Amino acid sequence: MKKAPIFDLAIVGAGAAGLQLLYEYLQSTEHKDSRILLIDSGDRSKKSWCFWAASGHESFPFLIEKSWNKVTYRYTNSVRETQDIDNLGYHYISSTNFFTYFFDQFIPAHPQITHQIGWVDTLTETVSVVDIQIKGGSTYQAKQVADARIEKQVPSEKPTLSQHFWGKFIEFDTDTLDSESATLMDFSQAQTSDDYTVFHYILPFSARKGLIETTVFSKAGYDESAYAAHWNQYMEANFAGKNYQVLEEERGTIPMALTKAPHQPGKIFAIGTASGQVKASTGYAFTRMHADAKARVHQSSFTRKPRFKFYDSILLHMIQTENKVIPQVMDQLFGCTPFARVLNFLDEKTSIWQEIKMFSQLQIPLFLKHLVLKNR
Repeated sequence: MKKAPIFDLAIVGAGAAGLQLLYEYLQSTEHKDSRILLIDSGDRSKKSWCFWAASGHESFPFLIEKSWNKVTYRYTNSVRETQDIDNLGYHYISSTNFFTYFFDQFIPAHPQITHQIGWVDTLTETVSVVDIQIKGGSTYQAKQVADARIEKQVPSEKPTLSQHFWGKFIEFDTDTLDSESATLMDFSQAQTSDDYTVFHYILPFSARKGLIETTVFSKAGYDESAYAAHWNQYMEANFAGKNYQVLEEERGTIPMALTKAPHQPGKIFAIGTASGQVKASTGYAFTRMHADAKARVHQSSFTRKPRFKFYDSILLHMIQTENKVIPQVMDQLFGCTPFARVLNFLDEKTSIWQEIKMFSQLQIPLFLKHLVLKNR
């Protein structure tokens, strides 16, 4: 009887984190002939992965479908401001393109990958391997397991919030959008709820096609009817009389939490959201997951400066306890700071002196209040 293979690596989850790790693992000369088990739930729900990066440092540049060198912020008084973002580009990769590349090209080109559709029931570490039990009966063994299942992560530190989104890919019948600039935040719509903060986000792929998305920071669960109403009101206020058709929709939830890295046995390690790769204050994760994958493959140090977690904690406390001030805070941040620097700050790449300069132009008493309150 043929003995079942022991895989060098098993990856539980075939989303952004799992597939980026798979890619980087096989780029390494050390691992190019390794046997890999990819356990995939089969989820192919529509997602948009966006990130910004300096020229020449983009993640998966061959999969980028649209880039913008300008970004727009729209203030609460409805004034729009557009700025060049220096050597940065704001990039868009669709999950459709991403999954098509991996499942139609990359995985078939690497026969050392075993692709298994299913859900993991248990992971049991033994002296030499990890036993993997798939729901339904199949069992495997691997020397190491990368686990993306978020239900296994350690509970987050307070506060706990979510970023909910409802977006529609639409096509106008006339030139309507500024295809040269992505709108990161539009706070022109009045805040109507004490339970959440709402803004809009626009990715214009051309003068006629784009993604227009309602984004909500909330303590509560997903409220489909409320977000649909916000989207419709926004379209009526900004595109009244314009004819368009809805091509596709995307909706979902991203955790906004200061996660603690799970303490796990040496042969099992968390990746993706489960390992805290989602930026708590923004929900951006794609390049953080990519950097984490590279660091794990090359066994290099990948640490984040603790002060950025501290900044995130203050903003999250503010959203949780005084959400209606968020638009004004964002107005001040974008109004007093070059947009490229704001992006570098959100990417945790600014110096402490640049941060002090930014904070000095914000509402210091407001931030001090939340600093005190969050530590009670």
